[in-house]
Parts: sequence; structure tokens; C-alpha cells
Amino acid sequence: MIFGALLSLASSFSFSVNSILVRRGIAGAGATASQGAFITVLLGVPFGFIAVVLTGQVLRFGEVSPMGYLLLLAAGVVHFGVGRYCNYRSVAAIGAARSGPIMGVTTPFSILMAVILLDEVVTLTMLIAIAFVLLGPAVILERRPRTPAPASPHPDPLPVGEGTRPAPAARNPLEVRLLEGYAFASLAAVAYGTSPILIRAALMDAARTAAIGTFVAYSGASVVLLATLVLPKRRQLIGAINVRYMRLFGGAGSAVFLAQLLRFFALSLADVSVVNPLQRMANVFTVVLTWMFNRSLETITLRVVVGVLVSFAGSALLVYAAATR
Repeated sequence: MIFGALLSLASSFSFSVNSILVRRGIAGAGATASQGAFITVLLGVPFGFIAVVLTGQVLRFGEVSPMGYLLLLAAGVVHFGVGRYCNYRSVAAIGAARSGPIMGVTTPFSILMAVILLDEVVTLTMLIAIAFVLLGPAVILERRPRTPAPASPHPDPLPVGEGTRPAPAARNPLEVRLLEGYAFASLAAVAYGTSPILIRAALMDAARTAAIGTFVAYSGASVVLLATLVLPKRRQLIGAINVRYMRLFGGAGSAVFLAQLLRFFALSLADVSVVNPLQRMANVFTVVLTWMFNRSLETITLRVVVGVLVSFAGSALLVYAAATR
């Protein structure tokens, strides 16, 4: 159980690195959420196979049951396809530091599902902790963006990205689009809260096939993404990907794959009610990394910091309650 908790903490740090790189890729390089999700999910397939080989699990594919494979494929589509796209849309709209705490509802949602479907036990202390986790996003919510500065009477012409259509004159890549950001963060929370249940059910007490689980989940999501290329608009969008995007999203893909691999191992060793709350540490790591690297792209206000700390306090209490029950 303790080893699973430590793996979850390491996973949360990798998730925060991914958020920072995604923010720079979308706001700085001019990429879109769809492009980011497409690149990082497809990169997970070769990374996953390498992990299977390096962990010595390449001869253990037969140890996963047919139902286990179905659960892992479903987890991949829900998490990497739906969840990651919604997450990237949220990060593009309101930034990594704001979107992370909003998705704190992932924790109580996944624990509720674990109680119902996996027979995990929740105590009164855990319920109090869940209330704190939910309070964090409420603190960080802003009713409206700050009033923008008056526009210059002679604005500079907007640059045109390589292989893409000109950016709309009214769109500022740094603007905070609150409704869009919070809506997609909520959708990502539901997807991210569902996938641990599927993974835990497939890999319960089976750490020796966790790398296989990661590879299968990424493969399932990749098949769905590739199938969407039958749509002309999707082909045009993906065709606009250039080297500038690949550098940042390649790094993001590496970071998020490592985070997912560690999460799969953690869920094979510990309960959802222990692993998922520790994943909220990514909020704290993200705020620190945002202050260090993305200060030109985001503003870390006192409201954001308080929301992160409240959410983290609830998660910490939830971990303590789960570990001592």
C-alpha cells in the first residue's frame, strides 16, 4: 500500500510537468487541444511497448483475462481520448494552475464509484476530507475575467502560423475563457474519475502486468483517434502539425506517459481511495512549476493559491483516513 502511494506521488509530479508543457505548446506555439491530444496519445503506444519490454512483461500478455483487456481498452478511450482532450481544452482556456483544482472533483467521484463497484470502505473522516476537496475548486472559481486593458489604436498585424489559417483578430492566446475552461475541466474530471475504476478492476493485485495495461489502454485510445481521421476536418487539423508543436508535445507526451505508467502500477498495488487523492498533489506541483516557467502565460493570484491549498488539504486528509481505516 505504501509503495503504491509513493508511486502515485511520483505520477502526480509527472502530470504537473505535462500540464506546464501543454500550456506552452498551446499558448506559445499556437497548437490546438486536438493536436496536443493526438500527438501525446499516439506517442504512448511505442512508449508503452518499450515499457513492457523493459519491465520484463512482454511474455505475460496471457495473464490478463479477456474481460481485463476490455476494461483496459475502455479505460484508454475514456481517459486518454475523452479526458485528455477535455483537459487540454481546459488548460488552453484558463491555464494549468486554474484547471487542475477544478478537476479535484475527480477524487470524490472516483471514490464513490470505488465504494459502489469495488466494495471499498469510506469513513466519516474521509467524507469530511471529500468536502474539503470539493471546496478547493469553489474557492478558485472566478465569476468573470478581469477587465482587459484598452486596445491599441494601431495594433500590430497578427502572425500567420505555418500551415494553418490566420488566427482570428479577436482571439488573444492568453485570454482567460472561464466558461469554456471550467466546463471542459468538469468533463475531464468525470473521465479521469472513471478510468481508475476500470484500471483497478482489471489489474487488482497484478503489478506484474501493469505495463501491459498501460500499453493496451494507449493502444485502444490510439485506434479511436486514428479512426476519426476519416473526417476531412480532422485530417486538415492533424495535417497542420509542425515541428514546433512536436518538440513541446513530444516532451509532454513523455511526461504524461511516465505519469500514466506509474499510476497503473500504483493502482495495481493500492486502493483507488488512496491513489486518486494523492494524484491531487499535481495541483501543488503545477502551481510551483507555473511560477517557475510560465509566469508570462499565467497569473497566479492569491485566490488560485488558496484554492489549491484547500484542495490539497482535503486530499491529504483523505489519504490519511484511507491509510488508517
